[in-house]
Amino acid sequence: MTTTVSTPTACLVRAPRENARLRLFCFHHAGGGASFFAPWPARVAPEIDVLPVQLPGRESRFREPRFRDAGTLAEALERELAPWLDRPYAVYGHSMGALVAFALAAARMRGGGRAPLMLFVGAYGAPHLTPPLPPADRYEDVELARFLVDIGGLSPQFLGRDDWLRALLPIIRDDLRICASHRRAGLPDPDDEEARLPLDIHAFAGEDDRLVDPGAVWLWERYAQRFRMSTVPGGHFFPREEPGPFFDVLNRSLTELIADPGGRHGEPV
Repeated sequence: MTTTVSTPTACLVRAPRENARLRLFCFHHAGGGASFFAPWPARVAPEIDVLPVQLPGRESRFREPRFRDAGTLAEALERELAPWLDRPYAVYGHSMGALVAFALAAARMRGGGRAPLMLFVGAYGAPHLTPPLPPADRYEDVELARFLVDIGGLSPQFLGRDDWLRALLPIIRDDLRICASHRRAGLPDPDDEEARLPLDIHAFAGEDDRLVDPGAVWLWERYAQRFRMSTVPGGHFFPREEPGPFFDVLNRSLTELIADPGGRHGEPV
């Protein structure tokens, strides 16, 4: 029988399962929402509780004020999610979500809380680099929409629909401000080995990603205690575009965590 625990926080789209062996908290890309992860429970091993995190200002939380700063957002998430970070867990962040997930892990560990067994990051360069996404105010609405269509982050149906763009683009611009706040997010200095967090990182890059170069993704190694990187078929949104190979790798890594939560996961490959 599947059992759940109550969830008073709006950032989880559903209650965590009490009997799961590992919780996987998932953070979405800029302009996205928790619905990006809707197919994941059917593709991830049943022992894993996939918990998409819904940031405010979109989808079911569209009436709430949005964050514009990664550090402030991470501190708020750490407080809200703390009751469910008391047992083995991992985090996955896609694109902007990688920065948010890392900032959350850093905030959690600075406060003496339980570290994630693994930080999974996808389609995002290391956090000391210039963000791969453009500054919030670089493009006019139509130009920004075309840019998002080009990287696969927006359906071409939005082009020419000013009413849709008026609703969506303010969300995207605030998320781009989150990305641009990376230097104020309280993250460790990659050049200071003494400040390096005891964190295992598994990074993913899309072979055909036109926005993020795999070399930039590899530089997450500078933040890791142990590091692994996997290049998988697909573009910037490879979990949606080419899900099979990505989930094959992800499930192997998650299975290792379940089998040996105290072991040496994340050796370079």
